[in-house]
Amino acid sequence: MTDDQLQRVLVAVRSELGDPDTWGAPVEMRESLALAALNSVHTLRAGTPSVIRVMRRYRAHRVAEGADPETDSGPDLIAAIDAAGGPEDFSRDVTRNQSKLPGTKRLRAGGIREALGNLEASGVTTAALLRERAEDDEVRRAWTRVKGLGPLSWQYLLMNAGIGSLTKPDVMIRLFLGRAVGEKVSVARATKLLTDAAQELGVETRALDRAIWLYESPSGVSTIPTPSTEERA
Repeated sequence: MTDDQLQRVLVAVRSELGDPDTWGAPVEMRESLALAALNSVHTLRAGTPSVIRVMRRYRAHRVAEGADPETDSGPDLIAAIDAAGGPEDFSRDVTRNQSKLPGTKRLRAGGIREALGNLEASGVTTAALLRERAEDDEVRRAWTRVKGLGPLSWQYLLMNAGIGSLTKPDVMIRLFLGRAVGEKVSVARATKLLTDAAQELGVETRALDRAIWLYESPSGVSTIPTPSTEERA
């Protein structure tokens, strides 16, 4: 990566995204591994409106049960899925989202349940414990070995749990950066460009990630919206 490429990204950010003060705060679920997992997985190749609906429905479901979704652990979400009758019934009746994990024929709820079970087996049941062990390879593999999940969903899970120095350089992030530098960019290159640009701008990496993602969102978002705790970071 050259200084010229970084400068091109900074020009694009400033001209297309505007003042960072207008971007809104990144999505964060510091006290709820359940919400962090739902948001991470349902954002994969999906638009903002569908993610918002999933998060809203899960929250409403848990409140109706007398629970607090804002503090739900991984085991709490596993129990909620099982109580609904399993991933298929949970997807149909609770989140009302029966989309599949990218590249699979598997419901997202099934992948979430397996991944959270793997994390629990590795001793991670809360968002706080996830932050403590974010660089533990065993914990990372517990999540990423689930078919349909992978490094990008892992990065976004950590971002949702409160780690601000990360990015999830998915297709839309790379599209924006590629336009700025005039050629396709790899995940590794996108990570470097976005991290360096965020440092130059004096913002969290995940804040810039979120602003770009919303700008490029297939849902038709063309300007940075009012922040919502149910949107992609």
